[in-house]
Amino acid sequence: MTTTIQIDDETKKLLFRIKLRLEEQKGEAITYNDLIGYLIESQPSNLIRKSNLQQFRSLKGILPKSAKKSYIDEKKKDLKQEENLAPFKE
Repeated sequence: MTTTIQIDDETKKLLFRIKLRLEEQKGEAITYNDLIGYLIESQPSNLIRKSNLQQFRSLKGILPKSAKKSYIDEKKKDLKQEENLAPFKE
Protein backbone atom coordinates (compact mmCIF):
# COMPACT_ATOMS: atom_id res chain seq x y z
CA MET A 1 0.00 0.00 0.00
CA THR A 2 1.30 3.43 -0.84
CA THR A 3 0.67 6.67 0.99
CA THR A 4 1.25 10.33 0.38
CA ILE A 5 3.35 12.43 2.70
CA GLN A 6 3.60 16.19 2.75
CA ILE A 7 7.02 17.82 2.77
CA ASP A 8 8.10 21.32 1.95
CA ASP A 9 10.13 22.18 -1.16
CA GLU A 10 13.42 22.54 0.75
CA THR A 11 13.09 19.09 2.30
CA LYS A 12 12.21 17.64 -1.10
CA LYS A 13 15.35 19.21 -2.61
CA LEU A 14 17.53 17.81 0.18
CA LEU A 15 16.02 14.33 -0.18
CA PHE A 16 16.58 14.49 -3.94
CA ARG A 17 20.27 15.40 -3.44
CA ILE A 18 20.74 12.48 -1.06
CA LYS A 19 18.92 10.23 -3.52
CA LEU A 20 21.26 11.28 -6.34
CA ARG A 21 24.35 10.61 -4.22
CA LEU A 22 23.09 7.15 -3.28
CA GLU A 23 22.25 6.37 -6.89
CA GLU A 24 25.78 7.37 -7.90
CA GLN A 25 27.26 5.10 -5.23
CA LYS A 26 24.95 2.21 -6.03
CA GLY A 27 25.10 2.63 -9.79
CA GLU A 28 21.35 2.28 -10.24
CA ALA A 29 18.14 4.14 -9.55
CA ILE A 30 16.51 3.95 -6.13
CA THR A 31 13.02 4.86 -5.03
CA TYR A 32 12.11 7.38 -2.37
CA ASN A 33 10.89 4.41 -0.33
CA ASP A 34 14.40 2.92 -0.57
CA LEU A 35 15.86 6.30 0.38
CA ILE A 36 13.67 6.68 3.46
CA GLY A 37 14.45 3.09 4.49
CA TYR A 38 18.15 3.82 4.12
CA LEU A 39 17.86 6.98 6.23
CA ILE A 40 15.97 5.12 8.94
CA GLU A 41 18.47 2.26 8.99
CA SER A 42 21.37 4.74 9.09
CA GLN A 43 20.17 6.25 12.34
CA PRO A 44 21.75 5.13 15.58
CA SER A 45 19.39 2.62 17.14
CA ASN A 46 19.24 4.66 20.33
CA LEU A 47 17.12 7.25 18.51
CA ILE A 48 14.21 4.85 18.38
CA ARG A 49 14.58 3.02 21.69
CA LYS A 50 11.76 3.48 24.17
CA SER A 51 14.26 4.41 26.86
CA ASN A 52 14.84 7.69 25.02
CA LEU A 53 11.18 8.65 24.96
CA GLN A 54 11.47 10.52 28.24
CA GLN A 55 14.10 12.82 26.75
CA PHE A 56 12.07 13.10 23.53
CA ARG A 57 8.94 14.12 25.42
CA SER A 58 10.82 16.96 27.08
CA LEU A 59 11.19 18.68 23.72
CA LYS A 60 8.96 21.64 22.99
CA GLY A 61 5.93 20.91 20.85
CA ILE A 62 5.11 17.55 22.41
CA LEU A 63 1.45 17.30 23.34
CA PRO A 64 0.39 16.73 26.94
CA LYS A 65 -2.02 13.85 27.61
CA SER A 66 -4.86 16.36 27.90
CA ALA A 67 -4.47 17.28 24.21
CA LYS A 68 -4.36 13.70 22.92
CA LYS A 69 -8.05 13.54 21.92
CA SER A 70 -7.83 16.79 19.94
CA TYR A 71 -4.69 15.58 18.21
CA ILE A 72 -6.28 12.25 17.25
CA ASP A 73 -9.42 14.01 15.99
CA GLU A 74 -7.30 16.30 13.80
CA LYS A 75 -5.30 13.34 12.47
CA LYS A 76 -8.55 11.56 11.59
CA LYS A 77 -9.66 14.65 9.65
CA ASP A 78 -6.30 14.69 7.82
CA LEU A 79 -6.66 11.00 6.97
CA LYS A 80 -10.19 11.54 5.67
CA GLN A 81 -8.95 14.41 3.46
CA GLU A 82 -6.14 12.26 2.09
CA GLU A 83 -8.54 9.41 1.41
CA ASN A 84 -10.82 11.77 -0.48
CA LEU A 85 -7.89 12.96 -2.61
CA ALA A 86 -6.57 9.46 -3.30
CA PRO A 87 -9.17 6.82 -2.39
CA PHE A 88 -7.90 3.48 -1.15
CA LYS A 89 -8.31 0.79 -3.81
CA GLU A 90 -8.52 -2.87 -2.89
